[in-house]
Amino acid sequence: MTKIQCVKDFECEVCHRRGMLQILGNYGRVRHYVGLDSVSKKPRFEYHKQSLEYVKGLLSKNNPIDLIGQDNIDLKLFNNSSFKCEGWDSNPRRPSPEDLKSSPLS
Repeated sequence: MTKIQCVKDFECEVCHRRGMLQILGNYGRVRHYVGLDSVSKKPRFEYHKQSLEYVKGLLSKNNPIDLIGQDNIDLKLFNNSSFKCEGWDSNPRRPSPEDLKSSPLS
């Protein structure tokens, strides 16, 4: 089971810019947003590997660090098709005119 722990606004050991630290078992990396891909319009990121000594040193200080998902994120559960949010359609489509007529908002 793969678990990830994330820390928001973490100073990168490599470039000293702020990014999101991702701890994956005994491996740490900082993710930096680069921009949108010009073709696919998907966000692009670059990753810098962090030494565990550096990560543990910063996390052990009494600095206020914003931890995301201290309970860890189970990727298998997150990617499981049975994991759905109420109100979200897993197969979105445009509403038909009939759908719009029967809508409580109309």
